[in-house]
Amino acid sequence: MPEVLNKLGMTIESVARTLCGVTRGTRIPTVSKLEEICGSSRGNIQKALASLKESGAISLEPHGQNGTLLTGIDYLAMARACGVSHITGAMPLPYTKRYEGLATALFTLLNTGEIRSFITFQRGSEARVQTLLDGSTNYCVMSRLAYDEYARHGMGISAVLDCGPLSYVGRHVLLTRDGFGGDWRGARVGIDQTSIDQSLLTESYFAGKGVTFVPVQYTHIVDMLYDGQLDAGIWNEDDHHVRVSDIPETELEGEAARQDNTHAVVVVRTGDALTYQLIATLAKADRVREIQQSVMNGEVPARY
Repeated sequence: MPEVLNKLGMTIESVARTLCGVTRGTRIPTVSKLEEICGSSRGNIQKALASLKESGAISLEPHGQNGTLLTGIDYLAMARACGVSHITGAMPLPYTKRYEGLATALFTLLNTGEIRSFITFQRGSEARVQTLLDGSTNYCVMSRLAYDEYARHGMGISAVLDCGPLSYVGRHVLLTRDGFGGDWRGARVGIDQTSIDQSLLTESYFAGKGVTFVPVQYTHIVDMLYDGQLDAGIWNEDDHHVRVSDIPETELEGEAARQDNTHAVVVVRTGDALTYQLIATLAKADRVREIQQSVMNGEVPARY
């Protein structure tokens, strides 16, 4: 009997996750198709659908030969059916007020009482994407610029939420060492290949200028400028105002001045419809920015 119940429980979860990818008002897969998708028997598929309806997680409307329509769905109830009690995200290190505000917003909005929210912090979008793809986290945060680059290369991630301009960084600026004369030929420029944003902006700004790219960790750029090991580097201005006051900065121009790097984007694994719908339901861009700004203004304490 326990094995039979376990199989039914697995079928309920599989059916629930499948239906989370169905849009309200459209047809759900047939029982035969659900058998194929979920690898379960027809009887357990029918019991799973009945269980989800009885719990109020879904509402269905049969239309004979035209199939069955999904007329309602409660994603928190679907999470309960799947045994999901928490959501874990990966964010950049919270070294600026903007990042602290963003972390506070996501932590607050994704904590529902039924669902608990946890956040891990990792430097570099590559590390955050890896934790997402290997299943260690349910979502991760990056810039729109980074997401578009990953999507262009066919990475298995999907954007749930774009929080809008200035939600990720204020802007990036060019820092140069004190006394640098401005001749770019052979100039030593710091580039962090683990940061999609910093490396793409650096390559774009210095294209055709004849510079020498020096691999660095982003957080070491300022110290290397002070020590004379670098002539220039592109930097997040939010961090610049916290740590640096006497290094010359220049506003970026042309392609490097693009604004998509200022948008914070929340992404999930492609195919994880439950997490996608939970985040889409609980976290709206205007509320994220509202909470973020309150933290940045010092009106509410950071909490994550």
